[in-house]
Amino acid sequence: MESWNKEKVEQAKKNLEGAELDGLDLSGADLKNANLIAANLVSANLSGSDLSGAKIFSAKAMRADFRHANLSAASLFKANFSRANFQESNLSDADLMGANLSDAELVKADLIRAKLVEANLPGANLTGADLTEAKLSGRYQREGHFSRGANLRRGKLVGAKMIRADLTAAEMNETDCSEADFSGANLSEANFKNACLKSACFVNAKLGDADFRGADLADSDFSGAELIEAKFQGADLRQAKNISSEELALAFIDSKTQIPDYIEVNWTSEDTYECRMK
Repeated sequence: MESWNKEKVEQAKKNLEGAELDGLDLSGADLKNANLIAANLVSANLSGSDLSGAKIFSAKAMRADFRHANLSAASLFKANFSRANFQESNLSDADLMGANLSDAELVKADLIRAKLVEANLPGANLTGADLTEAKLSGRYQREGHFSRGANLRRGKLVGAKMIRADLTAAEMNETDCSEADFSGANLSEANFKNACLKSACFVNAKLGDADFRGADLADSDFSGAELIEAKFQGADLRQAKNISSEELALAFIDSKTQIPDYIEVNWTSEDTYECRMK
């Protein structure tokens, strides 16, 4: 088995497919456009390294250290990054389709325009991360059927920027999204059940068929948001801001839904109602 060190790895960066680099100190390494397909990077130290444009798909990188690394435009799809640390790393335009990022640290990471289609991120910490225009949706599988979006359940999106991101059918149940900015995002069919959405921004977001049952919506802002068939049954909307009565009329509520005091609901039957602003 070949013995690797940082200098050898940098010299052979175009031919590292399947290389056994687990536990290696590669901090600050120049691995731009490297071929690391299916490489073993378990517990490797890649902090501050340049991996921009690198091919790392199908690699094993559990518990690896990518803090402050440049992974912009890298191909990372279907790689295993479980418990890896990407704090303040640059993942802009990276392809993370189907990647395993469970319990990963992505605090203040740059994920602008990143592709996270069907990515698995349960328990991941994305506090302060920038996912502007990122794609976290499902994908077309067969005629008339799309898969669920990225799995972010029980994670942290505190203060994250999700501006104009595509989160169609994303799973965010029990996720802490307090102060997250979803303005202009597509959240159709997103699952926010039992999520913390305190002070979250949904300005001009598409929320058709999104599920908010059991979510904490205190001080969340719904100005201009589309709510067609959004699920608010049993939800407490009393402290939610700027909900349109016209949009609420198109959503699903029930007798247990607590309505903001600026909207009046008149039940015309057991399951039909009219809404108007007071």
